[in-house]
Amino acid sequence: MARAKTFSLGDAYDGILADLVKHGRFSTETEAVRAGIRMLADYEMRMQSLRQAIHSADAEIEGGLGIEYETHQALLADVMNDDEER
Repeated sequence: MARAKTFSLGDAYDGILADLVKHGRFSTETEAVRAGIRMLADYEMRMQSLRQAIHSADAEIEGGLGIEYETHQALLADVMNDDEER
């Protein structure tokens, strides 16, 4: 069983939590805080995935596998054509 945590959020966040419960979005403030932490964890996982994708793309570019485009229109055309092929 998890142990109880004690912390202060400050007046602004206390008010937000109270409103979320008052208006029925959550049954308790604890439920609202858990939802916020889940959202933060999901965000962090997405950011980690994006960082890994960027790292892989950077490695491909450094390995000479990148494509250089003359204009932004050429890049857009390639992206749009690639999307249609999928």
